[in-house]
Amino acid sequence: MTLIDTKGQLCPAPLILAKKGIQEAAQGEEIEILTDNETSFHNLKNYLKELKLTPTITKQENVHILKLYKTDTLVDELNPASFCETPIKPTYVVAIKSEFMGTGDDEIGHLLMEAFLDSLLESDKLPSAILLYNSGVKIALKETVTARSLQELENIGVPIYACGKCLEYYNVKEMIAVGMISNMFSITKLLTEAGHVIYP
Repeated sequence: MTLIDTKGQLCPAPLILAKKGIQEAAQGEEIEILTDNETSFHNLKNYLKELKLTPTITKQENVHILKLYKTDTLVDELNPASFCETPIKPTYVVAIKSEFMGTGDDEIGHLLMEAFLDSLLESDKLPSAILLYNSGVKIALKETVTARSLQELENIGVPIYACGKCLEYYNVKEMIAVGMISNMFSITKLLTEAGHVIYP
């Protein structure tokens, strides 16, 4: 495995180190890139995306970990410094008020919600927060596909807030698997301070 540790370094150094490490890695070899800088993290994601490399992303404390495998990609043709940009900060929150997306059949509503969360994971512009209230809190419960997607979003820095009163109403407070239990005052504050609110 090739470890590329860029902690404590600012752009373009992490991108240059990533390019060098990918070039030197053997075909099919696992590569792990570490960064503790949010700007560098976003720039590295954009660089890898351009290389058609899809990393698995996790976070331990303040360190982002990008794991990928070397493929037949043309690293030499890309200038890493050109990806050294400050990402646009998230200006929207996602407010989920139901375990289903849309109205109509519950089964397709569940499938749409799963697809929506998976699509958020692929987005270049992540929300500043995800708010769960009413039956929306049920998507954060243990052993649900949606909870796994929410956990991945939380791992890459998206905070999840679940309405405590709603969890108590549905008697599922002990079953929550991801996110912080919050109250309506905090949820209202996040909604009113957001630039945009998306209701899936």
